Amino acid sequence: MKVLGISFSPRNGNSQALVEHVLKGAKDAGAETELVRFCDLQVKNCKGCGFCKAPGNDTCSIKDDMQDLYKKIDSADAIVLGAPVYFGRMNAPAYTFIDRLYAMLNPDFSLRISGGKKLAVAVTCGGGPVEDMEKINGYLTTIGGFFGWTGKGLVCEGNLMEKDAVLKCADKLKEAEKLGKTLTE
Repeated sequence: MKVLGISFSPRNGNSQALVEHVLKGAKDAGAETELVRFCDLQVKNCKGCGFCKAPGNDTCSIKDDMQDLYKKIDSADAIVLGAPVYFGRMNAPAYTFIDRLYAMLNPDFSLRISGGKKLAVAVTCGGGPVEDMEKINGYLTTIGGFFGWTGKGLVCEGNLMEKDAVLKCADKLKEAEKLGKTLTE
């Protein structure tokens, strides 16, 4: 079992800490885990060029670090997506990732990568209601559904005004680790 965590945190902050704890729970349950810091990759925005849907093409026309990430996603059994919430929505790098995933669907929306993965979501914010984070989980679960991913849960925390504030939330970190364990079941 391989669990891939993708953090969209630009500063190695609270949302990444939750992803790391989800991965810890999975690893403690026997999974092989890997964390990818998306903001450290060189990934350009989708150009909307249609190359990925043209006959004979099976990937994105943009040759950047997303090509390697496609392979990692394909080989994983479970995916953990973690993002900070800015103004009631995920930060911009998360949307770049989602837009670029489009290249992994054929024109008829059949898959170019293996389906059947489990999906966990980890989001944090400085303020705002938990309902905003639940909406993000719903959105990411819908996106994952295009790829045959099954949502297994959300771990979220708000009112985190400092970079490492979530590390003081022992119950939330345990909840994240429990979510990671469920990815291996």
